[in-house]
Amino acid sequence: MSNEAGDDDQSDIPAFDAERREKLLSGHPVRGGDYTLPTPMMQRTYALVRELVWARRTGTVFYASPRMGKTRCALAIRDLLRQEFPNVYVTLLSTRPSGRPTTAHMLRLILEAETHALSRRPDADQLFGNAIADIRVKAARIGARQYVLLIDEMQLLNDLDLQQLVCFHNQLELQDLRMTAISFAQPEILHRRTSLLASNARQIIGRFLSNTLQFDGCASEDDFGALLRSYDHASEYPEGSGITYTQFFFPEAFRAGFRLEASRRAIWEALRSAAGGDSSQGVPMEHICLTIDDLLLSLRRDDCSNFSLSNDDIGAAVAASQLKSFSDVLS
Repeated sequence: MSNEAGDDDQSDIPAFDAERREKLLSGHPVRGGDYTLPTPMMQRTYALVRELVWARRTGTVFYASPRMGKTRCALAIRDLLRQEFPNVYVTLLSTRPSGRPTTAHMLRLILEAETHALSRRPDADQLFGNAIADIRVKAARIGARQYVLLIDEMQLLNDLDLQQLVCFHNQLELQDLRMTAISFAQPEILHRRTSLLASNARQIIGRFLSNTLQFDGCASEDDFGALLRSYDHASEYPEGSGITYTQFFFPEAFRAGFRLEASRRAIWEALRSAAGGDSSQGVPMEHICLTIDDLLLSLRRDDCSNFSLSNDDIGAAVAASQLKSFSDVLS
């Protein structure tokens, strides 16, 4: 593997060494997988969402198989919307199935997402009133006349939940608060949509399922290369240090020109081989991140000026991600 620095100006690289790395390692986001990088997939999804929010439209669902990165994308979109649209109130709601159909379940989920103190009330009418009042008050505080509800794992909602969501949507609009719903779901949401069409549930479809879009994992080597560039150049720890994730784990090699992106083809081919089967939605983001995390963590002590990734290193990291086992189960 080449260690050429390309366009990087080595004189601009902040000083860093292995001793300081070990002192700071326990707090690094890679240790717990607690980080989000600006992937091309996320950027494409946000570009679609921001247009929907700007146009104040609703009814869009992004669907994908498990571990493609839907939840992390929903979190990032919530934060990006709050930055770009300060006069739009945004809620991210994570669903769960109810033990039995009840008119209170959907309203309770909304109030829980807002950390409302009365979310456990048993009475559905009280929950409905609390949910409407809470959203209206919070929207008014920021001068918002638009409310964006991001729903994660939408396929877990039953028909009664969706009916209550329609009522919630209609009541907000009657009170001059436009609601835009953006949902993330697994592919079975497509069967739910077909079932709702058959039962003529047009209000539910019109509000929340009118547009279904496939959410891809990492779909190409070019996208994967862009992701690796984020580790190399568009990440930072400690905050304000200017030290990227690649530099943090391999400071001496980084100084000599080592970049993860230079190994993109070898890593990508190993990932695609482990994914096997139908990869029409790309390689799951969770397993990609686990692979890169393993490379960074397990090989950091091998850091030196002529460090490079071997095929054995890459194969071991892909195996540690358990991508093949996950893909075999799905297939």
